[in-house]
Amino acid sequence: MRGNSRKMVLLAWVSFLSTLAWTCPLGRQASARADTSGTSGTPERVVAIKADRIDTVTNGVIQNGVILIRGTKISEIGTNVAIPGTAEIIDAGKQTVFPGLVSPVSDIGLSSAQRGGPASHARYRVADVLYPYQHEYQRVLQAGFTTLGLVPRGQGVAGQGAVIRPAGRSREEMLVAESGMIWIEFRADGRMKDVIRKALESAKNKETSDDPDVAAMIRALQGKIPTFVSCARPADTIHLLDLLKERDKMKLVLVLGIESHRIAERLVKEKIPVVIPASIEFELFTLTRINEPDLLARAGVQIACVPESADVEGLEDFRRQMAALVKCGLDGQTARKAMTIYPAEALGLDYRLGSLEKGKDANLLVLDGDVLDATTTIQKVMIEGKIVYENPWEKSQ
Repeated sequence: MRGNSRKMVLLAWVSFLSTLAWTCPLGRQASARADTSGTSGTPERVVAIKADRIDTVTNGVIQNGVILIRGTKISEIGTNVAIPGTAEIIDAGKQTVFPGLVSPVSDIGLSSAQRGGPASHARYRVADVLYPYQHEYQRVLQAGFTTLGLVPRGQGVAGQGAVIRPAGRSREEMLVAESGMIWIEFRADGRMKDVIRKALESAKNKETSDDPDVAAMIRALQGKIPTFVSCARPADTIHLLDLLKERDKMKLVLVLGIESHRIAERLVKEKIPVVIPASIEFELFTLTRINEPDLLARAGVQIACVPESADVEGLEDFRRQMAALVKCGLDGQTARKAMTIYPAEALGLDYRLGSLEKGKDANLLVLDGDVLDATTTIQKVMIEGKIVYENPWEKSQ
């Protein structure tokens, strides 16, 4: 009995002292100093990547440089970066570090298109049906893509796309922007125009709405999310632009195809960015092959390229397709931007994605050569400071 009493007294003192430590200001300060990550109790992870060549895309190439990563962000980048003694060092040697690829338009892992004629389903959200266990996402990572813009399919206002990381065990871990854009598939016919016009009119001159269809269109009209519109032909694009003359703050991005260069002058005048497949096609009714991305870029249109086909194989072949465009005339630096910073700008996420800069997400690739060399292989893929893919056949340095 006497021993039990002593134990009870000791436990009471421990409880009292613990309470005192948390209620005393000095106790709280000491605890705060010990926990450097807020609540986890784990110090912030610091990683330093050393490489002979760092292609930032937006600020040139850094030779013999260092990228210092704290947590999920790039904290320093350059040639004279002090590496903390506690940093984990990744020595890339003679390899090249390049920003993670960004695809602004994809439907990898999503169900088939909504059936029926033109309609407005602005309330529909890809984020609500995102399934993180699709095996395709691992192949997407291996192809070098660290960001995907997933879009719904269907005629008219198909719904709200989502921007994701192709890595994570839950929707929450994968989502970068759960309402990333409004997606519209347009063609120049009366019924389609009526659907688009009514959807826009429902949100005009409104700040908020309890109707989820209207609320989504309000955000699009106010430019809070970009509006992606797919037009198969130049004539469709002209009809669309006439329909959207009073688009005010709307951040319009056009997803175009063959012959788009014929309306390049208007696209440049209205400063509309374009998403275009990385393909060389035959000009209609001829045997003449045309490099559509090159023609648009030369005219002054800002282009973001996507794979020729929407399946995983298309993403895996994307770098070869871009290399072919460069071989056939597209400027190499324009091609690099069309794979990274320009699609990030189209998604409205260039403040955190698309280039290697201080303060941006640490999304990057380690390559054994130039990104536009079809023989180059991807050795590592990093998303927000974590290695999510390593080539099992990585070449020795």
